[in-house]
Amino acid sequence: MIITIKLHLSICAGENKLSNVRKLGQSKFFKRLFFGIDIPDQTLSNTEKLLNSFSISSSHVKWVRTAHLHITLKFLGDVEEKNISAICSAANNIAKNFEPINLSVVGMGVFPNRYRPKVIWLGVNGDIEDLACLEAKLMQSLTPLGYPPDERLFTAHISIGRIKDNSARGEIIRLVHKYSKEELGDASFSDFHLYESRLGPRESIYTKINSFKLGGNQSTL
Repeated sequence: MIITIKLHLSICAGENKLSNVRKLGQSKFFKRLFFGIDIPDQTLSNTEKLLNSFSISSSHVKWVRTAHLHITLKFLGDVEEKNISAICSAANNIAKNFEPINLSVVGMGVFPNRYRPKVIWLGVNGDIEDLACLEAKLMQSLTPLGYPPDERLFTAHISIGRIKDNSARGEIIRLVHKYSKEELGDASFSDFHLYESRLGPRESIYTKINSFKLGGNQSTL
């Protein structure tokens, strides 16, 4: 009986070590990726001034650093490094069929609703149909590679904060009402990008992997 127990513990320890090795291997050969659209500097500056005017504590809302603000086209999640080249090729083929898209940042809102808000966002106006078409074509090209379209309908927005608790809901809703039509500037773009997202000590770190020029050739970083 004692021998059996020791053998069982030894096997369990070996399985745990193997599991840890697999996890290490995954972190080494996988990258957490998303396609995003950059926001022009002047619009970022306008947004930063607006956010700095808010009195809501960071204990209630985790505000996104202005330099990290972007419009997400598609979040891919964990991607094997060997698949990145095919993903870039598909994105480049789609980008060549589109002209630059004119957008602007207007208004503020919350997801999923005003009763239990979780995310604070800035709205995106302009050539929304062209942007939605770009997103749809990109999804179609990525589906055969194992990245199916999102179940939720694509809604262009810029996430600016994640709400930690509901205690500041009243103040957040007042801000949303006050700035529901606030015009923050241009968000037109002629290229979009593939980013890697890594967890840092205090916040996510975004690294641009590749860029895709609308109506042109891919620019490799």
